[in-house]
Amino acid sequence: MTATPAHATFPGHNGKIVFTHFDDADDESTADIYTISPNGRNLLNLTPDSPAADDFASWSADGSMIAFWSTRTGPDNPIDPALGRADQEIFVMNANGSGLRQVTKNKVDDGGPAWSPDGDRLVFHRWLDGDSQADLITVRVNGTGERNLTRSPGIVDRYPVWSPDGGEIVFMRDDSGFENDIATIRPDGSHLRALTATDTDEEGLDWSPDGKRIAFHWNVATPDEQWDVYVMRRDGGSPPTRLTTAGGYNPAWSPDGRKIVFNTGELFTMRADGSRQKPVRPGFDGHHPDWQPVPRDARAEDDDD
Repeated sequence: MTATPAHATFPGHNGKIVFTHFDDADDESTADIYTISPNGRNLLNLTPDSPAADDFASWSADGSMIAFWSTRTGPDNPIDPALGRADQEIFVMNANGSGLRQVTKNKVDDGGPAWSPDGDRLVFHRWLDGDSQADLITVRVNGTGERNLTRSPGIVDRYPVWSPDGGEIVFMRDDSGFENDIATIRPDGSHLRALTATDTDEEGLDWSPDGKRIAFHWNVATPDEQWDVYVMRRDGGSPPTRLTTAGGYNPAWSPDGRKIVFNTGELFTMRADGSRQKPVRPGFDGHHPDWQPVPRDARAEDDDD
């Protein structure tokens, strides 16, 4: 069983790509959050002064804010002596890295934040009872009004993603201790439904901007050896379509629905049918991308394609 994140892509013009960069590929504590134009230009570190791990950035529906998790310390996130670090907590910041605010404040690890379409709430996972349980939580962006959606002892629910229409949340569910399947639930915690039930792992979920398809990575072709990017219908009613054959993780749709960004250790983009795969910035480490939606009356980012 592995653990990789998911994102939501909201409709609009194509903006910048936000992603995680490890200064030291073997040390996740060096993780910072960067943005880059799809053509590989305008690289910017949004968290250059953070001595902690900052990871799994997610754009708001209007493209003005970013949510992420961090182990940075502060008055509301002191170092846990048992861990030797601060907890993972959820933070938000403006698109340029300003206006940093801590959203969750507790003694457990929170991760995998994603925005509601109206920008009022975040959904994320929270580890409970050691590593044996993770529940889905929603919270207002100001940190109030927490709601536990799953309350599932012995089950690990992680990396939730809000659908663009706001009606469902897709997430990874491990109820066996061996593999992650794909499930959906309504934002009020009702209508839990499994979309896959396999003996392999489906991870790294993302909704298409029109809400009709879900992209993910899957190790079905070569279990325990290689992951590739696939796309399936929202209802899981037909076999998934494989888009990559040389590996790929963490797909995220472009807001116009025509492309997908993914990572292999560096960032790549491709057309939504899997063609024209090309690196964004060759040789530059990149993980967990998400594509910024830009309002339709604003200028889109250039991608040289």
